[in-house]
Amino acid sequence: MKRALAVFLSVLMFLTIIPVVGAASTPSFSDVPRSHWAYKEITEMAAKGIIKGYDNRTFRPNNEVTRAEFAKIMIAAADVDINKRYVEQTFKDVPRHHWAFLYVEHAKPYLTGYKSGSTYTYKPDKAAVREDIAVALVRLLGYDQKYKADLDQLKKFRDYDDISSALRPYIAIAIQTDLMKGYNGNFRPQDPITRAEAASLLYRAILDRGDDESKIVFPTPGQPQPEPEKINISDSFSDTKLKNWDTDKAIGNWEVASKQVTAESDDDDDLDHYLLPLRWNESDNVKNYELSVDVNVVGSEGLGGLYFNGKDGKANVVFIQKDRVVLGKVNDVEDDDIDIISSSTYKLKSSNRLKVAVTDNTVSIYLNDQYLFGQQYVKQEGKKLGLYLQEEATKGAPRKTTYLDNFTFKETK
Repeated sequence: MKRALAVFLSVLMFLTIIPVVGAASTPSFSDVPRSHWAYKEITEMAAKGIIKGYDNRTFRPNNEVTRAEFAKIMIAAADVDINKRYVEQTFKDVPRHHWAFLYVEHAKPYLTGYKSGSTYTYKPDKAAVREDIAVALVRLLGYDQKYKADLDQLKKFRDYDDISSALRPYIAIAIQTDLMKGYNGNFRPQDPITRAEAASLLYRAILDRGDDESKIVFPTPGQPQPEPEKINISDSFSDTKLKNWDTDKAIGNWEVASKQVTAESDDDDDLDHYLLPLRWNESDNVKNYELSVDVNVVGSEGLGGLYFNGKDGKANVVFIQKDRVVLGKVNDVEDDDIDIISSSTYKLKSSNRLKVAVTDNTVSIYLNDQYLFGQQYVKQEGKKLGLYLQEEATKGAPRKTTYLDNFTFKETK
């Protein structure tokens, strides 16, 4: 992580202007006097070769960075390999011919964006602001998975209302962990990021923090320790016996038809939700994983997908309907009510590739290999997971039916 953050700052220093003179043993910059508020951070990081100035011995501490340039920084910081094969466009204002297209698309896990209706924009030429870099630092360091946000931390700032509501958990964590600080009672979330601020922030993140160190025990020489095998289960439903699935504990009657799976209820039950649990070792301490499935509709309105966090008849569900994708919670399979957690607009297709990525308490939803939306603080309460359908998804069978196909479940880092 420290290497990635060093790259982050190095790229930042070189984005817009041709660099610098060779490193000096005690570098100094004509525009960063000893009285400058970030003199120590800039000088010490320059002395270690992490940052550099320009060929006229200036540092230009007040230069701003655009959001497009910021995306490129994120790629370097996260050490992401650019995949130049076909990448779908997410942002209306960053088309494929834009110089930052691949950087923006590959850096989405760290970036902030904008949404209006069903349209996403990135505003690449606007300045990156302090709340942008707060999100980036918190996610780069993994602090959004390690710490719970205390939103009360933000109420001490007079400009609390200027902080984008969706970003407040990240800002709170940045404050709690001393990654960022306020100034004279303000956080200044919409102020552009300058090179001096970047140097100061990265100094505290790299050189002035010792919480990344931990004591370890090395394996006995000559006795290499095998890596535990990661879970990777898939099913294309060519086997009608559903051997990968715990049909004895299923909710509803599930069956394979034309190498796809669907469900129905008995005439004498009152089910509104059908759950088919996967057979896997639920005692494994798996907190990071991905579920995916094809949701194929024949005259129906979707209403099917995946479930996880299953326990005692309750579960989180992700399903597609006619015009939306929904993340919710089912508390009673005989009650059609669903507690909606979050959702996003989406136009149902005849075939829809749904993916749910769970990282600790964060859930990310993808459709057709494109990120759609995410939700934090979805507590992992249960281990059961698998396929999900609503009663309405198969009520009009066989002319109106939702089928599920090509399921995968794999453990991730």
